[in-house]
Amino acid sequence: MAKKDKKKPQRRMGFDKSEAKEELVADALKRSDKNDGKVKLVDRDSATPVIETYDEDTGELEGSILLKGGNREGLLALVKVIEDVEVTQDHDANVGSFSFGGKISIENPSKIDRLWDIDVSLENIGSTNLKSKDISIRELGTEYPDNVNTQEFELKKDVQNLFLVKEFISTLPEADEVLNIDNIERELLKLKDKSSKPSKKVATTIPPTAEDEEEEEEKEEDGETWEDGGTAVVSSLETFGISIDRENTITFAIALRNMFNKPVSDIEVIKTIPDDFINPVVRDTTEGRAEIKGDKVIWKIDKLRPDYTVVLKLTCNITVNDIARRRTGSIDVTYKAASSFAEGLAIDKFDAYTRNKFFIDTLERDEEPNIWDNKLIFDNSSEFIIQLFNADVYSPDDESVKFIDIDPNDVPMLPSGAQWHSVKWQYESEDYPTFRKKLEFRVVPDYQYQVTVAVSISDVILEIASITGDMAYDKVETPTYKSQDVVATLKMANNGSAPLNEIIVIHQSFTDEYQPPKADEIKLIWDGDEVELSSGAVSFEMDVFTITLRALKDTSTGMFKPDSSLEFQYPIHCMNPVRDSTFESKIIYHANTYPVSQELEFKPEVPTIEALHIRRKFRTSKEVVPIGDLGNYRIILTLENIGESKLYNLVLLDKVPDSFEYGTYSMTPKITDEVGQDTLKWAIDELEIGDKLEISYEITGTGEYSPSDAQLAL
Repeated sequence: MAKKDKKKPQRRMGFDKSEAKEELVADALKRSDKNDGKVKLVDRDSATPVIETYDEDTGELEGSILLKGGNREGLLALVKVIEDVEVTQDHDANVGSFSFGGKISIENPSKIDRLWDIDVSLENIGSTNLKSKDISIRELGTEYPDNVNTQEFELKKDVQNLFLVKEFISTLPEADEVLNIDNIERELLKLKDKSSKPSKKVATTIPPTAEDEEEEEEKEEDGETWEDGGTAVVSSLETFGISIDRENTITFAIALRNMFNKPVSDIEVIKTIPDDFINPVVRDTTEGRAEIKGDKVIWKIDKLRPDYTVVLKLTCNITVNDIARRRTGSIDVTYKAASSFAEGLAIDKFDAYTRNKFFIDTLERDEEPNIWDNKLIFDNSSEFIIQLFNADVYSPDDESVKFIDIDPNDVPMLPSGAQWHSVKWQYESEDYPTFRKKLEFRVVPDYQYQVTVAVSISDVILEIASITGDMAYDKVETPTYKSQDVVATLKMANNGSAPLNEIIVIHQSFTDEYQPPKADEIKLIWDGDEVELSSGAVSFEMDVFTITLRALKDTSTGMFKPDSSLEFQYPIHCMNPVRDSTFESKIIYHANTYPVSQELEFKPEVPTIEALHIRRKFRTSKEVVPIGDLGNYRIILTLENIGESKLYNLVLLDKVPDSFEYGTYSMTPKITDEVGQDTLKWAIDELEIGDKLEISYEITGTGEYSPSDAQLAL
């Protein structure tokens, strides 16, 4: 019996964006729990390896999917829009610079199955330099670089900033009431039309002149303030005035608003707290989680939905006793967007083929000659998830008659190894029937938008003092019951904006076994040049060793200026340490400005010096074994570590009598004449505890040779 041709909706080949949901890779698919790039079918009866398929219009059974070993998983072709964006902006959300790099990547994740006849159609390419919305790829292989096709693109016009970041600062006692979510959101909406075009008011690194100072006072009266030479309009929610000689509480509110049409994820906001600010406290977060780590406030948000504003509030205290400028601390924001930054660049459809097989079983009935039972089978023999969206089998006699007529809505996707079996149809013929077939399928794609954005927000004018540094030993192991020096190298850098007038290095926890250096053993290197260190700068009391550089402004070197570096080198005297002893110490760098302000402190990570009990014990042997014809011998040398310590830099020697020729080495030696005749020398870098090394070579006697001469060893 034949099946009447039903009208199918007009549908072009390809997986278009309307078929994928926000949270799912595609309808009825979800990512596998295993991190192997696979997805699996969901919402199915997993109790059986067979999935029945039905006609969407009539509800009649049309066939069934037979799972291979119950497998419901498979790979997806990867279609990625990848964008890396870096934005710098000032305190008032004016964009200073905007860098963009984009690429469209079509990838084959399979190491077994190739993809071919791949067609990708894009939409909304108008803001990019892409010349065509269509990408055609003949084939993708299974190994890099043949499994990836990449097209790079850039933006050819300014785009709107779709993720707003704004810090609000208030010194008012009622700041918490002023910086509420409604007021902040109102201010953000005023900024939403700012484009990515850099502002003409870009901050410079040149400090203001005396004339600038006078102009600044005038601008402050008009509600404006300087930011390193550039002007900034002060928000009605912000105040920057603080009182001298008293503790001021500063309230910071960092606000984010997502202007994309899809959620933004993996948001991380890092605000640096300058050293002048103390007692940082996170007061509130409307979304996500925030914590203070060292001099950083780190705010993380898993996901921020479109047209939604979130706020982090924190407070710090600051007390100033001079008029030097302070900075409030810069902010760095990173996030990932699920929408293209290029004004909605998107993937419209995707087509691709891979390995497949289909066949028709045609069986003549045992008791009814010329009556044939037939069945169409489509076999997904690939690793991919495949969608069979068209399967037609026509009558050999009348093309308008179809025995199988499947449209895209009738057959679910086939996981790797699965087969789709149609219902059987009957056909009567004296000859072998040959049916016309039309099958269309596609590899299901995974559309990924990997838009990574980094935003750097400059701070409000303040001036800070800061130091950084590290330290290292030239070795962290010393032998027991021996005297040995371990050289310590301490590095310090002025990474602030103020010169430092005082430097103090404190090294703690010295003992009789681990003793500090003397004054004349310390080397001081200042910006690459060695500087003489007076003996009065060094002291040792109790177990604490101290180097003090005071009143640097009155010395020939002057103060420790920004971007300068100091390096101290001195020995730690390890004096016959006992077995398993250690030197665990702490190092603290202190620094201060002139005039004196709040003292700076930095603690580098300090390794532990361990005393290792190393005693070398080994065994060597030589064996002469006759081989083959007369005069031929194999020499076997062995070296065995019979101690409890690894052996290093060993040398194994053997001499060859003049009446023998030698060769065929298991390990090639260096040939020397260290003892007046040919000597074979092997250098062994290390030998583990209990390991035995065997080296062999062959000799052949010539002339008047004596086999016993080969017994001689070095």
